Amino acid sequence: MRIAIIGSRGIPARYSGVERAVEEISKRLVLKGHDVTVYCRPGGYYGKEYLGIKLIYLPAFHSKNFGTFFHVFLATFSVIVRKFDVVHYHALGPSFFSCLPRIFGKKVVVTVHCLDWQRKKWSLLARLFLRFCQYPAIFFPHRTIVVSQALKEFFEQKFRRTVWCVPNGAGPVTDMDLSGLARDGCGKDQYVLCVGRLVPEKGVQYLIKAFNELQTDLRLVLAGESSFTDRYVQFLKRMAGPKVRFLGFVEGSELGLLYKNAYMVVLPSELEGAPLVLLEAMSYGKCVLSSDLPECREILGGCGVYFKSKDYLDLKEQLQCLLSARPLVEAYGQKARERVRHSYNWDEVADATEKIYLL
Repeated sequence: MRIAIIGSRGIPARYSGVERAVEEISKRLVLKGHDVTVYCRPGGYYGKEYLGIKLIYLPAFHSKNFGTFFHVFLATFSVIVRKFDVVHYHALGPSFFSCLPRIFGKKVVVTVHCLDWQRKKWSLLARLFLRFCQYPAIFFPHRTIVVSQALKEFFEQKFRRTVWCVPNGAGPVTDMDLSGLARDGCGKDQYVLCVGRLVPEKGVQYLIKAFNELQTDLRLVLAGESSFTDRYVQFLKRMAGPKVRFLGFVEGSELGLLYKNAYMVVLPSELEGAPLVLLEAMSYGKCVLSSDLPECREILGGCGVYFKSKDYLDLKEQLQCLLSARPLVEAYGQKARERVRHSYNWDEVADATEKIYLL
């Protein structure tokens, strides 16, 4: 099959879970003999091919509300005039254009990763548009994929239409030399780690507030950057105590080393789809303290600890307990690693995606 993928920023993955999923699935589809093309925005990598995946670069405004819209608009007209068998859109916003390739005889698939209109970074107009896009995401493509059972239940109950659940994957984790430090002051088991974009729905403000009040020698390390949320990042830095460190954007082996060296990982989000941060932490055998979102419970199951979302006092209490219970932290980490190994595999994700293309 000749497959086009639209809606991510591009690969190699640097920005978010959507890009990671696109990269992991695409490279496996190539190994299966498919011809895969990913539409990318300018910035970072500029090769014509990556791991056998063809890359096409089209412009995008550096705009929070219109950058993706313009890029997907151009990509859609590109796939219409090219010979593709399947066009796969990722995310709610891009699904707005998914009717056009279908009109021109292409098989169209949409993957919804999250209810994006709930993200606080968007303007009112953008939120209204993204909320509307749940309709084209369901009614325009031949098949709609979601990444969690919670999203599947939401869409099937609302629209009475069948959607397919294909969760994200994780790993495998490669061996690492732990003799060095990921960053100065980030030695083995000396810090609690939080990974993700610094946007309000990630709930980092609750984590910083709770950590400031803890009695501990450990540090809180935040790996992530602004996403058109500079004012929010400045707010976080003003409220952060002396034991909180902001590392900015971290990727690749350095991020892997941060996971590997961490005492534990915290996911304080108010909103998630199927968080790859959670899966990555589990794959490294880390105990995860997560907000009690249904999507997080679906992935973590009984292999981690939860606190009530947006409740910093509950978060503080759970943190304090885990910081003084190393054997419990290690036990949860081992259980989490085994759960990922048996239930969240990128090879199986690629197989399931391929089957949906063939339906």
